[in-house]
Amino acid sequence: MPFGSLSVSNTPIPQYAPPYPVDGSDYTSEAVLTVAYQTSLQCVRHLVPDMLELEDEPQVSVMILQHRMTSFGPYNEYVHSVKVKYKGDAFDYFLSLILDNDSPILCGREQFGFPKKLGNVALSLETKSTVVHGYVERPVGQKIVEVGFQPEQKLKSTVDTTIHGLNLRVIPSAVLNQSPSVKELVPVDIIMEAAEVWQGSGSVCFPEPSRFDPMHEVKVLRHGGATLLRNASLTIRLPTKVFQL
Repeated sequence: MPFGSLSVSNTPIPQYAPPYPVDGSDYTSEAVLTVAYQTSLQCVRHLVPDMLELEDEPQVSVMILQHRMTSFGPYNEYVHSVKVKYKGDAFDYFLSLILDNDSPILCGREQFGFPKKLGNVALSLETKSTVVHGYVERPVGQKIVEVGFQPEQKLKSTVDTTIHGLNLRVIPSAVLNQSPSVKELVPVDIIMEAAEVWQGSGSVCFPEPSRFDPMHEVKVLRHGGATLLRNASLTIRLPTKVFQL
């Protein structure tokens, strides 16, 4: 009997029509809203792998990104992360990402271990008030996260920063009761540039909690700083190493 002729390579499946690029990705974002807050150790430690260190009152960040164009097309995205340390190095460990485009979900989960799910994410800059408003629905109609931002000061300088992210990448074995086929920590650097930066006051709340996406368990003790980037550029490139577990 004849064999197939498709040569297996390091591209995603289906390999005859890969659903995402594998050499990194680029983003042009209309707006990137970030609100930081402190939580308690008890509120977040059950969501963080046991090889990562946490502070007694870890710093958490909630982001809503309005991507005007990306390597996957335009979409909106919510990101929830917590500051951790791994072997002495500081990272933002990603707890939850929700977005409305299937291609970056596949890429983020399969290649980098981002805990991405499909949902509805919105960010409104014009609300007929002083407050920028964003929210996350999953499923559509259940508002599990709500974010507000009141601008106070436009910074004179542009922003050029790197988020040192960290993901737990696990692919379960197809064989019952076997260890995962893949189990590793993946460091991912996200490079951000923006010509317009606003500082202000932020607010995070969880109006309709869901046991299926339990970010409401990461309770707010104190709100911290908040920023709004306009006309931002983001870049993700392939890491040079991973940490096998």
